[in-house]
Amino acid sequence: MSITAILTVYRRPELLKKQVKALESQTRPPDHIWIWQNKSPENHQVKPPQRTILINSGYNFLYHGRFALGLLAQAHSEYVVFFDDDIIPGADWLENCMNCMFTQPGLYVGVGNRLIKKEKEGQKRPWFGWRNPNDKIEEVDYGGHSWFLKSDWLRYFWAEKPVSMKNAEDIQLSFALQKNGIPTYCPPHPKNNTRLWSNIVAWKYGKMAVASHKNPPTGIEVKDWFRERRDIEQKCIQRGWAPMYMRKGENSK
Repeated sequence: MSITAILTVYRRPELLKKQVKALESQTRPPDHIWIWQNKSPENHQVKPPQRTILINSGYNFLYHGRFALGLLAQAHSEYVVFFDDDIIPGADWLENCMNCMFTQPGLYVGVGNRLIKKEKEGQKRPWFGWRNPNDKIEEVDYGGHSWFLKSDWLRYFWAEKPVSMKNAEDIQLSFALQKNGIPTYCPPHPKNNTRLWSNIVAWKYGKMAVASHKNPPTGIEVKDWFRERRDIEQKCIQRGWAPMYMRKGENSK
């Protein structure tokens, strides 16, 4: 059961070696490591670590470019896993995902949340993953930071026209997969075993000034970037996406 891991380089290239080392140290290491480099304002020159493949884009395709690269993974691997550029996984993360996949097939994410019916401004959603540890597999509406799935499933991602090519690739992925009967889950992230976690450095690198949630690459204000994500959620619902509260008669409990 082969795995292709796809990393992203944008404005934090200094983290690449740490990510590759973390992947090579996995109890179930990926068979291939590919690196998608978006064009950045700094025009970083990246030397790919040994046994990795670098695809250097002369254009910033934002969040979606790496998922286009993922389409090629099905020729090499049954599974593909993507990572944001500030994520360092625990040593058992890929094995955790693989074991969960055998138990409950689906998309497995590093952090996941559930939408709330008639959500009010500032209201907190239920979260699972490294930012709010969970002891068992939890179904979520969508998630991010890391995505583990069958490589063949990426065709569903592109079969649905994205609401936006500048934001919300994570929402798009879960929306497209659910329309084809594939749910989204967050694997166990037990408090006492960070080896299973998708990210063992918490917000250490996510707090950097170049992080997307602090400095969106689309040139819009942070508050507008998040507001756009909420708008995309609603547009996906209009196109047939059914959050958990709609399917189970729950208010995301």
